[in-house]
Order: sequence, then C-alpha cells, then structure tokens
Amino acid sequence: MGFDDDEKQIQKKISWISNQIRETKIQLNRQYQELKDALKEQEKLRNKK
Repeated sequence: MGFDDDEKQIQKKISWISNQIRETKIQLNRQYQELKDALKEQEKLRNKK
C-alpha cells in the first residue's frame, strides 16, 4: 500500500507542476502579444515624427 500512496503523491505533484507550467505558458503568450502590440504602436508613433 505504501507504494501506491507514494505513486499517487508523485502523480499529484506531476499534475500540479504541469498545470503551473500550462498557466505560465498562457500568461507568457498573453504578455508577449501585449508586448508586440506596444512595440507596433511605438513604431507607428516614431514614424509619424
């Protein structure tokens, strides 16, 4: 029984880490898109000058 409990704990940890990575990836993609948009706007402003 100890082995099953250890395996469940490890699987829980793996799932938690995977979920954290997934959330971080989504957040980074959103921030990257915002950065691209801001750089485009900055370039537009510089071209107007």
